[in-house]
Amino acid sequence: MAKETEQALHDQNEWLRVTLSSVGDAVITTDNDGKVTFLNPVAESLTGWPLADAGGKLLTSIFNIVNEDTRREVENPDLRALREGMVVGLANHTLLIAKDGTERPIDNSAAPIRNPQGEVAGVVLVFRDITERKQQEKLVSSALAYGPRDMRFE
Repeated sequence: MAKETEQALHDQNEWLRVTLSSVGDAVITTDNDGKVTFLNPVAESLTGWPLADAGGKLLTSIFNIVNEDTRREVENPDLRALREGMVVGLANHTLLIAKDGTERPIDNSAAPIRNPQGEVAGVVLVFRDITERKQQEKLVSSALAYGPRDMRFE
């Protein structure tokens, strides 16, 4: 029976890993100390950190975020989710600075991972690159600011 239980746990863990790897948004999980335990391929791409290098590092060392306008460091939502034990969203105008220095505007949220006893055992961070959305917003804003062009048809 123990062998079957062990196999069932292995299968469940593998199913969860495959599921998180398949999500279209970037996903990073940490333990209760804020150390990275998992990055899906999207998170690896956006941060520039492969799981093999990021695993065991503090999230704050691989998920570098700043305010787009002030360039000041933004409090990592992972830390707030660990501290407050609740879902935390990120403020607007946040840039992710990847390992290679590439900057991307992002939206994200962090939520505590709870063990069966209800205690916070880590955090799951989900984020997405919103570069395209920001470009569209600028186009719309510019169009509204300048108004319709003088369109005379003769």
